Amino acid sequence: MILFLTMALQAAVPPAAAPAAAPVAPWTPRMKTDAATGLQSGSVSAPSVEGRGRLVVRCDRRSDNVVSIQFIPAMPFAAATPRPVSIQVDGAPPLGANWDFPGSGTYVADDQIVTTLTTAIAHGKQIKVRVIDPMNNVVDATFAGPPSEAPIKQVVEACGYTFGQVPVRAPDPAKKTK
Repeated sequence: MILFLTMALQAAVPPAAAPAAAPVAPWTPRMKTDAATGLQSGSVSAPSVEGRGRLVVRCDRRSDNVVSIQFIPAMPFAAATPRPVSIQVDGAPPLGANWDFPGSGTYVADDQIVTTLTTAIAHGKQIKVRVIDPMNNVVDATFAGPPSEAPIKQVVEACGYTFGQVPVRAPDPAKKTK
C-alpha cells in the first residue's frame, strides 16, 4: 500500500521545469559556424528601452552573403509592401528608407543603406527607430547603443563585408543585357 501511495505521489508531481536560458546581454554577438562549410553567421541585438521591440544586425551566409538590419516589434507586424523606417543616432538627422515587411518584423538589406546604418549604430549612444507600420501607425523605439563598434563589426565581417565599406558585388549574369 505504501509503495502504491509513493508511486501515485510521484506521478502527481509534475516534472521540474528546465532552467530558463540565461538572458544574453544587449549587443552580445551570437555567432554560429556551419559544420559543412566552416563559415560563420550570426547576429547582434538589443531590446528597446520601452520594451517595444528589438533592433538586430544580422549576417546570413548564403551564395550572396547578406547583412541586414531588422526591427522585430513586441507585437508582430502584418506582411505588407515596403514601408518607411528611419533611424536617428545621437540626435543627428534621421536616416530613412523603405524597409521590407515580410510579416512579424521589418528589415533592410540594401548594401548602401546597411553600410551607412551599421556604421552609425556602431558608434551611437542612443538610437531611435521610427516605423510606419502596415496599419499606418507610428511605432517609436529607443535603444542604448553598443559599448563599442566591435559587436557590430564582428557580425558584419562574418559575412565577408569590410566594416564601413559598401561591398562590391560581382554582376549578376542573369541581369546582363545584350
